[in-house]
Amino acid sequence: MTIRLYNTMTRQKEDFVPQKPPFVSFYSCGPTVYGEFHVGNARTFVNVDVVRRWLIHRGYNVRYVQNITDIDDKIIARAHREGTTSESIAEKYTRYFLERLQILGNLPADEHPLATKHIGGMIAMIRKLEHKGNAYATPDGSVWFNVASFPEYGKLSQRPLDQMRQGERVDDELAAAKKSPLDFCLWKAAKPGEPSWTSPWGEGRPGWHIECSCMAIKTLRSDTIDIHSGGSDLIFPHHENEVAQSEAATGNPFVRFWMHFGMLDIDGEKMAKSEGNMKYLDDVLKVIDPIVLRYFFMSARYRDKLDYTDDNLHKCRSAVERMVTASRELDHFMSHETLDRRWQMDDELDELWEEFCDGMDDDFNTPRALGALAQTVTQVNSRRVAVANGERDAIDVSRAGALLSEMRGILGLGRELERADRSLSDAATSRLRAFLAEIGLPDAGSDPEAIMAALIERRATSRKSRDFATADRIRSVLVEVGIMLEDKANSTTWKKA
Repeated sequence: MTIRLYNTMTRQKEDFVPQKPPFVSFYSCGPTVYGEFHVGNARTFVNVDVVRRWLIHRGYNVRYVQNITDIDDKIIARAHREGTTSESIAEKYTRYFLERLQILGNLPADEHPLATKHIGGMIAMIRKLEHKGNAYATPDGSVWFNVASFPEYGKLSQRPLDQMRQGERVDDELAAAKKSPLDFCLWKAAKPGEPSWTSPWGEGRPGWHIECSCMAIKTLRSDTIDIHSGGSDLIFPHHENEVAQSEAATGNPFVRFWMHFGMLDIDGEKMAKSEGNMKYLDDVLKVIDPIVLRYFFMSARYRDKLDYTDDNLHKCRSAVERMVTASRELDHFMSHETLDRRWQMDDELDELWEEFCDGMDDDFNTPRALGALAQTVTQVNSRRVAVANGERDAIDVSRAGALLSEMRGILGLGRELERADRSLSDAATSRLRAFLAEIGLPDAGSDPEAIMAALIERRATSRKSRDFATADRIRSVLVEVGIMLEDKANSTTWKKA
């Protein structure tokens, strides 16, 4: 089967054929390491990992590079606020980023190039653009890409000129000397107190866009790479500018297939600081298991919007619990058997495997693949029961289990659930916060652990003072919002019903 891949450049699905089969060069835009990242970023990082895994499964030799921007205005600003160096901030959040990728179940990249390690290459590319007439220096020591020198500018984003101008940084004090509002910065003249490097134009540092062009071409060892990916918010101006400067410098096509990942909404609304609904990964992982979050990110097509809601997360949690339980019970059931991996010889399983593969080959349709996985879970459970009743041979359930294991591995869902579901719906949180006030306890905010700790402590105190009415009332309200208490010898724990 041929993988069909939606190409942002052409706005259509195309047969994926790399330049030099079976080798695939794959570049993905990584983070600017100045702080924690949100679940929208996490969705992009997980889905690009799924794409890479399927390419590997289909027999491609993938070289996967994901850059790290370790010099940027935001990094410098945070360093100033915290009274430390930009290097210290970048190192701290680079470690944070790599650790979170591991928690989310991503395979390690073949290389994570750092922008600060490629300054020389960026200067060389800028000089080449300058010599070819695609860039010009201004008296302050900055260098700008001359958009008018690249007639195809706009071919990736396909935006009208007025929309392109909306993306310009009108507040940038360096922009006063540039020739056109569309021209973008390749080299920024140094400001007092900022990190800088020596260049032919004076002390300064590279612009954001030139970093990716240089690192992609250098680390993937080609002017043209097979796949370049990133969030859909990067199409313009970042990736549009990458196309312009790269193709102007080399004279060759920069990318053969552009992949862009959809945004994450929160309860039907765009996630944004201005909306006050930002959800950062570490906060989410306090209440949602990593494997559930990974499954949730795959529950919509990678290039479609995905809505972060309690209901959607609950559905994904239930599906993962069913999947993990089926695998665990199968392992126990077959503990004295050797798993047979000849499930392809089984007609029922052949159809499920074909459905899984067809989904993944069709522009990485993970919802379709997850549907096949869910049906495989049903096969595992029904066959295990049939074998226990003497209706089928053990090899039948073993084959189904092998297929389930294969699918889970391909999608990066091979882990166990690590924690109970500790999230609370907005309705449950509001009800419990009101109840805290009702019984004279201080507001515990929206943290489910803080809310439950306060209620469990008050219940214990009430029981000790023989105020059983309050103790029973607490349990009753918790049952009302779907929470069960479990009293043990020296403690009380809680779980969602």
